[in-house]
Amino acid sequence: MMRLSPQEIASLIQEDLPYLDLTTEALGLRDGPGSITFRSRQPTVVAGTEIAVQLLEYQGAQVHQFLPSGHAAAAGDILLMAEGRAAALHGVWRVAANVLEYSSGIAGRASRLVKEARAHCPGIVVAGTRKHYPGTRRLSVMAALAGGVFPHRLGLSETMLVFRQHLELLGGLPVFLERLPALRRSLPSVKILVEVERSRDALPDALALAMAGVDGIQFDKLSPDSLRDMTGALRSAAPGITVFAAGGIGEDNVAEYAATGVDVLVTSAIYHAPPADIGARILPMETGNSCGG
Repeated sequence: MMRLSPQEIASLIQEDLPYLDLTTEALGLRDGPGSITFRSRQPTVVAGTEIAVQLLEYQGAQVHQFLPSGHAAAAGDILLMAEGRAAALHGVWRVAANVLEYSSGIAGRASRLVKEARAHCPGIVVAGTRKHYPGTRRLSVMAALAGGVFPHRLGLSETMLVFRQHLELLGGLPVFLERLPALRRSLPSVKILVEVERSRDALPDALALAMAGVDGIQFDKLSPDSLRDMTGALRSAAPGITVFAAGGIGEDNVAEYAATGVDVLVTSAIYHAPPADIGARILPMETGNSCGG
């Protein structure tokens, strides 16, 4: 599981703790020893515990146990337990809880999507889009991975996916097809994917691209029935091509899309999952006692 840099951890804490914890300071609780325990209130797939550990340790707390990302948790299970000064625990309590709740929500939905899709097509891949809230990519990707969903594209720099907007600027599909051999020579280690949108020309365009030798076709916003027909036609024309389905795929229809014969389901639904219900409790601790004991 990926980790955040010390600078990223500090930034997360500073957002909620720009100067001091006024409540803890005013009540004179700054140096009091305590323990904090995070528990799941519902069955979930855990994610973000490693980041929560980093947050607590950055503030000087000592973590005694945590459940690694990707593990299934039942209601009542302990996700993380630590001890430290009250100032340290209260200073990261809410930030750590937010990371755990939002990350576990994403991981839980990702896990359900993968399980449902593979129940209908064991070899299918579920991939996550770049459509997460700006500034949260690293946390969102980590959470999706914990649920079994790999990123479709981590950014614009390492993959080539040609959209309709590119083709329009270029001068149309025929111009792209003419330039495809030169693209292959200039990008020998990069797979070239092209998105085909729902239209009356979707199948002819997809077949032209497949016969020209693109590595993959991504169909956007096609119904499962249309997608099944187009996938069958593509398989006949170019058996080795990779077929992606994108647009509107979620828990309510993932089974239908998985049964169409495509190779990859591309979804943004994982990032819109409700946060998992996770509770935190901070208790005083007698000097010499350990919350791990």
